[in-house]
Amino acid sequence: MELERLSKEDNDKLNSGICPKCGSTHFVQGPSGGNAQNIACENGHRFWFAPPFTAEYQGKIKVERDGDILRAYF
Repeated sequence: MELERLSKEDNDKLNSGICPKCGSTHFVQGPSGGNAQNIACENGHRFWFAPPFTAEYQGKIKVERDGDILRAYF
């Protein structure tokens, strides 16, 4: 998996709850450890998220919607 460190502008978007790749505001949580949390938007864009550190983009994963529930396959 190739990681992409986000730019300051994209990191600020993610910190505001907006996916910097597609503009989605709907996220699902994945595995976590310490202060780090893996998250993915409803369109499958996956991020390593650990404020105050700069987030990293981890590519796309499969996300399914079941009504109002999002399921991601991390």
